[in-house]
Amino acid sequence: MKRYEGVWRRYSRWCEGLEEAPLPVSEEKATGYVVSLAQEGIKAATVRYHLAGLRQAHIRAGLPPPDWSGMAKLAQIRRGMERVQATSQSQEPTRQPIRWPHMRALQSVWGTQGVKGRMLWAAACLCFFGCLRAGEALAPEQEEFDAGAHLTWTDVEVGERDGKERVRVCIKQSKTDRLRRGAHVVLDSSGMGICPVQAILAYMIDRKAGPGPFFKDEALGGLTRKRFVKEVKKALELAGLSSAGISGHSFRIGAATAAAAGGASDEEVKALGRWTSREYKGYIRKETTTQHAAVEKLGQGEGQTGT
Repeated sequence: MKRYEGVWRRYSRWCEGLEEAPLPVSEEKATGYVVSLAQEGIKAATVRYHLAGLRQAHIRAGLPPPDWSGMAKLAQIRRGMERVQATSQSQEPTRQPIRWPHMRALQSVWGTQGVKGRMLWAAACLCFFGCLRAGEALAPEQEEFDAGAHLTWTDVEVGERDGKERVRVCIKQSKTDRLRRGAHVVLDSSGMGICPVQAILAYMIDRKAGPGPFFKDEALGGLTRKRFVKEVKKALELAGLSSAGISGHSFRIGAATAAAAGGASDEEVKALGRWTSREYKGYIRKETTTQHAAVEKLGQGEGQTGT
């Protein structure tokens, strides 16, 4: 199954390092692989996903599926991971930033998923380069969609700046806009492999003009924050990255962090995220006057921040 391809690639590389054949997965190999995941900070819930992928690989190869529950040493390691992670969970930040490796992973995974993938990738680029909370760009969860408050086709304008395409997005309501005056997010072509303008334009060709939420598909309707975050986590896990701490704020946190890492001043970071107070400092993780300048610095941060 495609959703386990990332697991298989990661496990195969691990086996190559040991000069071992990937299949069958013995208790010794399963235990060693799980220990390697734990050392990289992979959470216990994601380990279950990896083991499910290895079980599926056995079935595809015509081999009897392994009985993980009957492997005592493996079970002991997994219980230990759960205890350690449960103890340290309260000490870790609840929300983690989306970083450049995450963005490259999302681009790779969603690039194979057709129209749906282009929609998700466009939403990710808007949230990251626009320094948005996911809820500012996506359909509401519980309340009815309101074209007067939420993002629609007419809120997205395509134009040019210095001969390059740009996208201007009207955000009609947000937590940083308490008076509901509205704000505009301007995205310029990045000139990099990850370009928000190209991502949004590609999606707009699929979506075409029409009513309803800007981000939507025929099967499920409007793309909600909850569904988007779920898709982000799934894609990261497929790529072999941890999804722990990823939330609707992660793109905004990641944008502020990347901009600061790229050399943006405090005022530029504030402009990027439309902050009017010192609250923005809480969004910049410890890697570390116009919106356009901040966007340029945001791009310079690529490759300077870790996973």
